[in-house]
Amino acid sequence: MKLSKSNLSPIILFFFLLGISLQAQVERVITLEVNTADIENPNVNDFCGFLGQDPDVSNEDYTIEANVGDVIIWRGVSTSSPEDRVEIRTINHEGSNGGRDIFGSNTIRGEDGEVRATILNTTDEGADYKYKIQFRVFNDGRRRRGTFNIDPKIKVVGR
Repeated sequence: MKLSKSNLSPIILFFFLLGISLQAQVERVITLEVNTADIENPNVNDFCGFLGQDPDVSNEDYTIEANVGDVIIWRGVSTSSPEDRVEIRTINHEGSNGGRDIFGSNTIRGEDGEVRATILNTTDEGADYKYKIQFRVFNDGRRRRGTFNIDPKIKVVGR
């Protein structure tokens, strides 16, 4: 059986679309490291940072790059004691002008001390998505007073 050009086009289209659908979404784990023994408000940035963060980059300038469809997972760990806990409570959009909602909700709540969210939208070209991580700290079996905040960025670089 000989295939004509008109019969070949749907086959090529099928394999092209199949290739796109087989691209696996990527899970990007963002680990917040916290000195749970000493952290205090308002100097939160003095006591925490992100795993793999360049020491010359502030927490406010720390930016992860991701694609539409990627799953972002925020987790917290203690740098003081393996028995201490860092509980990520929420991720909140911080755009002063509203900005683009990349997750489908401006507030994403955590479960079991971590937050998971799938990127649904791109950011405007060249723009960063500013967000706030709200977390609690448990030190020596007791919750430290207050909720702590840190505000890094995400840039959605592709679809």
